[in-house]
Amino acid sequence: MANYEIVNKKPTHSSKIMENLNSKLEERELTYREEKVLEYLKKFNKLSSSEFETALQELKDLNIARIEEAQLIKILEIMPKNGTELRSIISHGGVIVVDETVEQILSILKKY
Repeated sequence: MANYEIVNKKPTHSSKIMENLNSKLEERELTYREEKVLEYLKKFNKLSSSEFETALQELKDLNIARIEEAQLIKILEIMPKNGTELRSIISHGGVIVVDETVEQILSILKKY
């Protein structure tokens, strides 16, 4: 097995991964693992890369205290439909949000 070194740890989103795999597909044949990941992403990915980036920026602009970019990305990937689902995603990181913030986030998600 190859030894890999982690050079940079930065959260990324499924739309970006799908975009990267599609560009690789144009250049060469994908490996088995890459094909499976692409198949999964085509089935479950809800937003295009540009929509994702726009929605992510809107969520960042809310300046919600203690919610990291990785959690915002997870929110956009899951696209919760109500406050209970949203709170379950956010509370995983030990953060409690008020109803006003939940409504702001859900209003942004409803656009997409």
